[in-house]
Amino acid sequence: MTDVDGAAVAVLTPRAQRTRAALLASARKVFERDGFHNARITDIADGAKVAHGTFYTYFDSKETIFLALVDDMIADLFHENEDPGTARQQSGLEPIERLERSNREYLKVYRDNGRLIALWEELATHHEGAKARLDQGLQKYVERSERQIVRLQAEGRADRELDPHYAARALTGMVYRFAYSWFGQGHDYDLDKAVDSLTRLWANALRMDQD
Repeated sequence: MTDVDGAAVAVLTPRAQRTRAALLASARKVFERDGFHNARITDIADGAKVAHGTFYTYFDSKETIFLALVDDMIADLFHENEDPGTARQQSGLEPIERLERSNREYLKVYRDNGRLIALWEELATHHEGAKARLDQGLQKYVERSERQIVRLQAEGRADRELDPHYAARALTGMVYRFAYSWFGQGHDYDLDKAVDSLTRLWANALRMDQD
């Protein structure tokens, strides 16, 4: 049985949802501790306190459960699970405040998932499913940023001479690589300083009014 997708998870019994969640939580610990290649399904099942065969009720392989963790990270990175109240609150912020909040949330997700993201990038070099999700995640980031730039240009808050697609590619690449070098490679930075620096770089590149 393949991993239960988002729609199917919703129709699992409460007990089955708890079992699946326990397997995911255990898998995360095992992957972070042992790495992807050394992780064992038996350790994941033991950590979830379920029979080894139960693992295969929910996931085909350790690749499948790892990609399920990746899907959860993608949702967190792009606020796909954000409640409507939070989204409405953000819509009332000034553009520079929205940009700062976006950068902060992105870095916080990286901070909380740095080890897994490093494993994800490593796996993406030779696993099609991991590569496809990496490409998908980066494309979502670019598209969201491009929409934001277009909106700012329409409001007269950003340089209208900039090509929004090229600008989005460049600026998201900057944040993505910064986040990876920080959390994926263990560099030591201060979150507030990082958010402020990245936000200023974004704003300066777009010639936004920062008053």
